[in-house]
Amino acid sequence: MVNYTNNLSMVVDKELVHESLLTPEFVYHNNSQFETKNIQCSEILELPTAYIWDNVLTEEECSVLIEKLESSKSYSFWNPASQSKEFRNVDTIESNMNDFAEFLWKRIEPIFRYKILNIKEDDNFSEYDTIGEWEASTIYPKMLFGRYSEGGHFGPHTDGSVSLDINTRTFWTILIYLNTIPTEGGGATVLVDKRQKSLPFYKDKQDRDRSYPEFILSRVQPKCGRVLTFSFADMHEGEPISPGFYKYIIRTDVIFKRKDPILTSTHDQEAYKLWLEAQEIAEKGDPYKAVELFKKSFRLSPKLAELLKC
Repeated sequence: MVNYTNNLSMVVDKELVHESLLTPEFVYHNNSQFETKNIQCSEILELPTAYIWDNVLTEEECSVLIEKLESSKSYSFWNPASQSKEFRNVDTIESNMNDFAEFLWKRIEPIFRYKILNIKEDDNFSEYDTIGEWEASTIYPKMLFGRYSEGGHFGPHTDGSVSLDINTRTFWTILIYLNTIPTEGGGATVLVDKRQKSLPFYKDKQDRDRSYPEFILSRVQPKCGRVLTFSFADMHEGEPISPGFYKYIIRTDVIFKRKDPILTSTHDQEAYKLWLEAQEIAEKGDPYKAVELFKKSFRLSPKLAELLKC
């Protein structure tokens, strides 16, 4: 069992923008001219868990989305507490996009290949609370909208898995490109060999955190309406944007539900919430408070303690 959390990008909570400011009108209207058969799927041979869908959104839909995002005047630097740009340089918006999530799932569900996940103990992203069979359910409504300008980039990282409860969580990243960038414009998403996870980052001439060239598996260039999807445990990087170009993306996840739910009692569910809270507190640097919550969680649910081997 591998601890995938060692390479997670830093999660910073930002004030959420209300979805009414960001959701375009086309989400509420049935596009009778859109046909799923026009979505083109491409495998990425170097990384079997990753693949590309083209034409998930139309050019007009992407254009309307960008206009809506810009008119909201909600973009701000991704980390309000720091202006460091060595690892990540992007302006972001975060929002709970419930209607847009439903719209996206209707487009993506017919072509999503990992509708069933059977996670075993020796899988590279398994944890004690993820082992079992899971079914893809919908798109996670909390979305991140990113705008990269000249020099904007995102160092090598893996994405987080969000636990809504012990039987509902995310496993697959959805990365949507809203505009096309030619190769000379930079901005490609680089899929990185897992060997990079155990090494320090390479520093480029601008002192940015980058992947070592020998660990680059594949590059995916932004294209209007394109979706790149991969396991949340797959390492990837956003390459710097060249002068004169911008990159607009949406980042979200696929939610899975456990096929045979476990620990369904009220006490077990409450204990798991406490355990998640304890993990978050520990990550924020308060181990003593975290330990107390861990103990409280396991007293409340001995079954959870047994599952997590604590």
